[in-house]
Amino acid sequence: MKTVKDVQNYCRENGIRIIDFKMVDLEGRWRHLAIPAQRFTEDTMKYGIGFDGSNYGYASVEKSDMVFIPEIESAHQDPFTEVPTLSMIGNVRVIGREENLPFDQYPRNVAQAAIAYMQKEGIADRMIIGPEFEFYVLDNVSYSVRPESVGFELDSEQAEWNTDLAGSGYNVPHKGGYHCALPQDITNSLRSRMCCTLDDWGVDVKYHHHEVGGPGQLE
Repeated sequence: MKTVKDVQNYCRENGIRIIDFKMVDLEGRWRHLAIPAQRFTEDTMKYGIGFDGSNYGYASVEKSDMVFIPEIESAHQDPFTEVPTLSMIGNVRVIGREENLPFDQYPRNVAQAAIAYMQKEGIADRMIIGPEFEFYVLDNVSYSVRPESVGFELDSEQAEWNTDLAGSGYNVPHKGGYHCALPQDITNSLRSRMCCTLDDWGVDVKYHHHEVGGPGQLE
């Protein structure tokens, strides 16, 4: 999809009821807001969707008016929503008197500025960024912050400290999880589903595997 008309036609043909816009805050966490599909018009691309940038850590309250401009080429149907939803990412701009200006601390704007700089200086004509996703999948996370105590607890079914649980026997030894195989690798199917979903969205995946950490560390 490249135009507003393309989006409108796709929504009509596929029963899309909601269009969801995703951004990240200053700490890299996803934020999102959504509009009814019929509200997506040429004005959306021209004026954007207004939001309070102070709650993203982007600005002080008195200078927090910002707008989000969607990138139509990023549109994909969200496979996880109950109501049929089209999802887009985009760019953040600061509201200006003459025109809205790119917010220079927004990650996508930083990347675009880096590309423009390299092209201007003749360093390169293309930048390729390949993220390496390493993360934990845990069965329980709990924490407490009280006046008299602070603490947290993490738990994973496959961790070495759970060998005494009923049904155990394939737990991963301490720092023994690198490329561990089934039946120890209990998150193999989950990672495969993640990769297939990324592939459906046009994101190439090199590989997936269990990482060193026994309590559910994945890559």
